[in-house]
Amino acid sequence: MKSISANTEWEALKLASEFTDSPPEFRIDDMTVKEALDSFIDSRRHVIAPSTLYGYESIAKNRLTYLYNIPIKKLKRVDIQFAINADAERGLSHKTMKQAIGLLHSALALFDINIPNAGSFRLPPKKPPKGDLPDLPLVIRTLIGSSVELPCLLAVWCGGMRISEVRGLQYQDIVETKDGYFLKVHRSRICLNGHDYVTERNKTPKSTRDVPLPAYLLDLIQKSEHKSDEDFIISENYGAIKRRYDRLLKKNGIKMTFHELRAQFATAMNDLGVRKEILQMLGGWSTSKVLDEVYIRTPQSKLVEGMKVFDDYMNALVTQCKAEKLASENHTEAQNHTDHHKE
Repeated sequence: MKSISANTEWEALKLASEFTDSPPEFRIDDMTVKEALDSFIDSRRHVIAPSTLYGYESIAKNRLTYLYNIPIKKLKRVDIQFAINADAERGLSHKTMKQAIGLLHSALALFDINIPNAGSFRLPPKKPPKGDLPDLPLVIRTLIGSSVELPCLLAVWCGGMRISEVRGLQYQDIVETKDGYFLKVHRSRICLNGHDYVTERNKTPKSTRDVPLPAYLLDLIQKSEHKSDEDFIISENYGAIKRRYDRLLKKNGIKMTFHELRAQFATAMNDLGVRKEILQMLGGWSTSKVLDEVYIRTPQSKLVEGMKVFDDYMNALVTQCKAEKLASENHTEAQNHTDHHKE
């Protein structure tokens, strides 16, 4: 509670009004962590993607709840570690806790309060790396001719598009240039709590990109009826696509999420020797770190193939060294025999 005093009643009322109307950053003496998180989210509400906003709100509601009522000016490092421990005990993952600390760091920075980044705290262990992706030819054979062929092939063939980007494509986004047909990927249609939200931007700035459109996919798109250039190429809702996709893959004994079609694109392009910077631009990845650590998967078969090159080198080297050593031993033995005969 702030006490306001002045020489006259009128001046006191004026000061109280100015205090009440002042921005949150000027009234932080008793602000709690929960209030800081909510204020930060409100400050970003109209300038970030709906999916990002939804993620922030979910984190603020369900993560680091141990800290909610602590005033931000009294927050200590040990409090944050205790909150991490409490969430880890509930089974929350390394990634989830890292995101929560990141949001807390950003919220407090809005009020000029700095805390260490996530790497300075003890977080739950990272999950082991994801396993191999299913064989791409098997996946494509399964998708061809199916009811989800077009959305899936757009995802795996055209820059590894996210499902929100695939569903955000409109017929007007197909453009013809001197280099051929392209898809302008600059819109997202995201399903949150059963409702679609359309935004004229993608998840990150670099996700807005132009991707070459193969003739096969152009032909599939042109076979679909539409009334307006503003119609969505994939008109179905997310739930319907996901249900049919899951059933199709389960029927064929394939385990893979829709989003892993993006990883299939990255892995196949990398295996084919496409330059990393080109791959990064086509897929709209902000950094090569995420591309390398999450999306490019190296199957065991590739490790065996790669190791075989070194195996061949080592076998030849060992053979050569053994031959040289044997020759040296024979030479030494012959020399000793000659010396002995001279004596």
